[in-house]
Amino acid sequence: MKMLIVESAAKARTIQKYLRDDWVVMATGGHVQDLPSGPEHGKAGRQATFAEGPDGLPRPPWVWTERGEQAVRKITERAAKEGVTEFFLATDPDREGEFIAWRLEAILSELGQTHRVTFHEVTPDAIREALTHPRPVDMPMVESASVRKFLDRLVGFRTSKVARAYLAGGGKASMGRVQTPTLGFVIERELEREAHVPIPYFEVRALAVDIDLEVRFHEPSDEAGWRDDAGKVHPNRTADAALARAACDAVAAAGRVTITSAKQGASSRNPKPPFSTDALLQAAGNRWGWSPGRTMRVATSIYEEGHITYIRTDSNRMSAEFVAAARALIGATWGEDFLGAGAAEAPATGKVQDAHEAIRPTRVDVAAPEGLEEPAAQLYALIRAQTLASQMSPARFARVSLVCEAEGLSVPLTGGVGWRVHAGWQAAFAGLDKAPADAPPALKLAAGETLALAPGDADAPNPRLIEDATKPPGRYRAHTVVKTMKEHGIGRPSTYASTVETLEDRRYVAIEDGALTPTKRGRDVWLEVAPLYDDPDASALFSVDFTAEMESELDRIETGAVPARAVWAKVRDSVRALHEAARGHMNSGLATPKRVKQLEALLAVAPAEVERPADLAKLTQADALALITTLRGMGVKPPPSPEQLSYIRNMAEKLGLSDEDAAALIDLADLDALTTGEQASELIGLLKTKVDEELPASPKQQGLIRSLAKKLGLEEADAAALVEAPDFAALTGGRSGTASALIDALRARERAAKAAAAEAPTPSE
Repeated sequence: MKMLIVESAAKARTIQKYLRDDWVVMATGGHVQDLPSGPEHGKAGRQATFAEGPDGLPRPPWVWTERGEQAVRKITERAAKEGVTEFFLATDPDREGEFIAWRLEAILSELGQTHRVTFHEVTPDAIREALTHPRPVDMPMVESASVRKFLDRLVGFRTSKVARAYLAGGGKASMGRVQTPTLGFVIERELEREAHVPIPYFEVRALAVDIDLEVRFHEPSDEAGWRDDAGKVHPNRTADAALARAACDAVAAAGRVTITSAKQGASSRNPKPPFSTDALLQAAGNRWGWSPGRTMRVATSIYEEGHITYIRTDSNRMSAEFVAAARALIGATWGEDFLGAGAAEAPATGKVQDAHEAIRPTRVDVAAPEGLEEPAAQLYALIRAQTLASQMSPARFARVSLVCEAEGLSVPLTGGVGWRVHAGWQAAFAGLDKAPADAPPALKLAAGETLALAPGDADAPNPRLIEDATKPPGRYRAHTVVKTMKEHGIGRPSTYASTVETLEDRRYVAIEDGALTPTKRGRDVWLEVAPLYDDPDASALFSVDFTAEMESELDRIETGAVPARAVWAKVRDSVRALHEAARGHMNSGLATPKRVKQLEALLAVAPAEVERPADLAKLTQADALALITTLRGMGVKPPPSPEQLSYIRNMAEKLGLSDEDAAALIDLADLDALTTGEQASELIGLLKTKVDEELPASPKQQGLIRSLAKKLGLEEADAAALVEAPDFAALTGGRSGTASALIDALRARERAAKAAAAEAPTPSE
């Protein structure tokens, strides 16, 4: 029996239908092992980097992810039950997928032969093709993924520590190799908005029959013409209010215009290439206001059902076979004149960008896959339309450009009317986009003809005098910042959505009406902390150039163009030097906001005889630390913070405790009697324990406990007795509950049993 292993359970179910009973298909749920992180991993969970091996790369202890150990246990148990002798590792066809395959190979190679296989669409043909061409794990791809993890860890751990030390209420403050430059785009755009000086202007617009016209106050060559923020002349705008009002009055009095010039013209619009990841995120955001995260979740579900190709791609390329099928369908559906040369592809810059195809349907003839519901059906329709459109002819348009005059008006009015003469690629978007006019207006448009103004009213006057001013650049939206990330070469298809979500999670930006609005916390990170890592003699750590160069170096590792150890050593040394310099800058300058907040809290309860500095914000960091040390030496303790009090009341409410009941846990009459932050911390610890004791064991904990007990041959009562519980129903949940303690005890027994079995002599001995 053979086993195929993928990442997604949904994908596993789809593939199992294709392979039927000849194969076992299992899913990992993502990464199974990763870098240690968190207090449960002790010192290793706090390290920014690890000792290096003979190859010059860190050698960390790869530890189980939250779901990895259980996923692998299920895989090995099923493999033993079914007699599996070969494992085909079909994790995603990208760096992270290759890394997962590498860890699975290390774990499963003792149980049978392992093979690496990849496919870019979940279809029977693609899977069968992949299974007939297994290969070894691609170690340059693994090294690229590993170096990315090491770099992100080094930069993130070191700089986040500085951010938490600098910011008041540091909390979840973090910085990162891609996250922080992306935050910079948002902040810099906001600074542009704040620096913008509006330039007022006036316009006069009129509707003649169904044709929009504008008064042309100046010519582009007119030195006195109205200019926008970039210095460009806009002939239809003027800064002269009196001139604009006189023009509006003249057009209204005339009631009609006479055509003085009517010029025929033509234009065309070329199709865009099929979607890459960033282009799909932008399209869904522009059309429907979807966040990148939502778009990726919906696209993932369509991919895992086998309806589209892999969704994390920088490529616009499509296979020759698919292109031929698409062009045949276009010719049969719309006619040969709807076939075009094909949209221009974005240039590939190496193996990574061109490793996959564009995002396209797996079967171009399927307009609406059966069983696909909204919003997945909506996104599939867009992907299919874009795919077909990329192989279609340009859309062509005709236009008549008009110059008109009105009695009593000394300057002309200009405008025009256009219509589509050939739909071309736009035919693929029928039902998604509103179709433009496809016939000329039923009017005689020639010099000497007159056009009456359409009737107006108080709500919609005709003509209209418009008074306005230039606007600042718009704030980024989640999908438009992805476009900027792609343009500057930072981030990758797998990180676009998560990067934006991290900015919101860290409270660096707030999303208001879909726009990314930076918070004070976000401003402080970019404007105060990030500059600490600027090097006047080299590229700043959080500059776009530095980040883009790192992405390029990771690509080069993957293609084998540069050894991983060289890239790692270069960046490691650079980051270390910049970090030490940053700490020096912070400690030698003015007191950080965090130190100022600490001092304010201590001085609020310090004895009256303690001398207060005139302006805390003007203290140096060294002076602030010295004063804090002095106050603590005097026994001054800060009061509970508002955050601590809020947390205490929330937990007390969850437990059904009154303020008095909660305070009684540390022998106080009520919460108003809390006088120090130390008391608040003690009470929070007691409430956390009580919350854990009140929680029942989760279904996941119960299932794992029963599985472990069964493997060890323990009855329920015997297993529960290990934590002095009568049965599994009496177990408590939470991190410090008896269920968690029992899982640890059972796993310890399981490890001991395996060790004893390994040491036992064989019959031949």
